[in-house]
Amino acid sequence: MKPFSISETYSNDHSERIIDINPLPDNYCTFDCVFCPLGRTRKKTDKPHNFTETETFLDKLNKALTNKDIDLVFINPDGEIFTQSRISEIVHLIRNHHVKVRVISNGYLFNKEEYRHLLDSCDEVIGELAVTNEEDFQKLQRPLPGYTFENLLSNMSSFNSQYQGKFILDITILRNYSDTNEAVGRFQEFIQRIQPDKIFVHTPGKGKLKSAFGINHAKLQEIRTLLNVAVTTQE
Repeated sequence: MKPFSISETYSNDHSERIIDINPLPDNYCTFDCVFCPLGRTRKKTDKPHNFTETETFLDKLNKALTNKDIDLVFINPDGEIFTQSRISEIVHLIRNHHVKVRVISNGYLFNKEEYRHLLDSCDEVIGELAVTNEEDFQKLQRPLPGYTFENLLSNMSSFNSQYQGKFILDITILRNYSDTNEAVGRFQEFIQRIQPDKIFVHTPGKGKLKSAFGINHAKLQEIRTLLNVAVTTQE
């Protein structure tokens, strides 16, 4: 999405009217994933940043929520939502219009108390996984120094253990990294550990990323089925 943009209204399978919003000017993120469809991270950071465009964006969002019949706002930024210093205001504005909120994050900062409080006020939270071990995490996701794969898992698991909304785990399958039988088995273990309500399973599907990391449809469906079984058999 374009910087500080609001999409047209669309509907999901439940006939909910939804808009997507991007409250960031560029790709500000804690990771610099080699498979990111946005390309290289513009600024690798885990600190909140002030953006002069935010005030105008808040006004634009308020008008959209006032003038349109909307059931849910999906905060789907080009980067990590917590790098937007006014993300709390954005969420509260949406809630004040009695509209549901869905947010997506890579999940690493879910251990921070101030962010947990914000996420707890959202109806749906999406966290992300793409690899199954520390070596691939460092190689492919290129996180900030000191970040570990174990902490990513722990932070999402700990958050969801107290979260009362709908937690969705978004899993990206990467050829030769997360499409092996061993990797699928580990994803099943992670699902048991994190206990998501639902999973999304996909693979890079366009351009150079598809050529480098994409798997074929039949293999994707096979993995998707195995992982969905893990969700339905959670203890």
